[in-house]
Amino acid sequence: MSGRLTAIATTVVLAAVVAVAPARGATVDLLVDSSTGPVPLFAGSVTTLPHPVDGGDGSGPHACSGPPEASPAATATGALDDAMRSAGIAWRGNWDPSFRDFFVDRIGPYASAAPDRYWSLSVNGRFVSGGCLTQVADGDSIHFFYGPLFGDSAPVAPGNPSGPALPQAESPTHVGEVGPPATRLRALAARAAGYLRRSREAAGADWGRLALALRRGADPARAASALIQGRLGQLRDGSLDEDVNATAVAVLALESRRPRVAREAARWLASVQGPSGGFGFRPGVAPDIDTTGLATWVLARAGLTTPARRGSAFVRSAQAADGGFPSLPGGTSNSQSTGLALVALRVAGAGARIQSSTGKTPLDFLSSLARPNGVIAYTASADPTPAWSTAQALLGLTGREKLLASRNRAGRRR
Repeated sequence: MSGRLTAIATTVVLAAVVAVAPARGATVDLLVDSSTGPVPLFAGSVTTLPHPVDGGDGSGPHACSGPPEASPAATATGALDDAMRSAGIAWRGNWDPSFRDFFVDRIGPYASAAPDRYWSLSVNGRFVSGGCLTQVADGDSIHFFYGPLFGDSAPVAPGNPSGPALPQAESPTHVGEVGPPATRLRALAARAAGYLRRSREAAGADWGRLALALRRGADPARAASALIQGRLGQLRDGSLDEDVNATAVAVLALESRRPRVAREAARWLASVQGPSGGFGFRPGVAPDIDTTGLATWVLARAGLTTPARRGSAFVRSAQAADGGFPSLPGGTSNSQSTGLALVALRVAGAGARIQSSTGKTPLDFLSSLARPNGVIAYTASADPTPAWSTAQALLGLTGREKLLASRNRAGRRR
């Protein structure tokens, strides 16, 4: 999933945070390869220090030294950046300040492409989602792998071709699989909310706060503001740098305290809606389900019912046979896209009972990913950022009244 606010988890998320001295370096083994390439792009030892990383997306360098609470240290992304510069290999990571993340789009000739070619990252044979959040030490093995994400060709530790497989998700809990739909939905949502209240996972924490705020009927402004840290002052001509996702979140952040600015932003969103009713992460980009779900939600909150209905119709057309929704039409369903799709369907008056061609519903799909601890996994075999996937799934399990509560009722309906 390209670099954008919506949490499309099929791309490698490379989170960046501000570094302060002192800095700890590391000498690591780095492998960068492709399932289709005859030889690795890079294989060797790299000595790296924490340093600003420029992903080549035009946003400039960003600090990359580990989680905020940790002392600055070398990271997986820093090692990649040093190695690629040394080898003369271009790479691109899209920076999204809402998540403080990079999303790897290309290394060398290999660019992320739906439905099943993406860059993933493992450290010492274990999948990690945040390359700038992941600090490394001397002797660690880092593997950037291009191919089917979480598939048979999933990355293993360099030097250990038959090394440990990626961690598999737990078996689904029976709670999500039996009982009337309303009972199942309440149980699924309650467990997901409980997990988010207990979770300390950095990735997805702000989305978790947003989902929990809506669940208790609170104004989402504070949680939404955290998602676009410090960017509200960048609003120009109704948008945040023509970033559809960030602009949508800005509407949530501003609608209760700066309603005129929020209405302007909502009108900008309506103006860039594609002919199909969908939204891409920037104007003119192919529409995806996550961005469309988020944009449709805020359009409905702003009272722009016609574009909201068009967005919901686009989402509805992308439902997969398993009842869930993919990030891109025709792709593989995941919980995050399904949660944001459900938001769009709910605000348009539909919901979790919409059936696919095989009679499956979004609730069926999310229930199949429910875990005993409350997590709603990304897919049946992958759970890279459980708080993030659970939070966006919980948004989709939130009732229409709460999704639309506290909306700017002064917005013109059309």
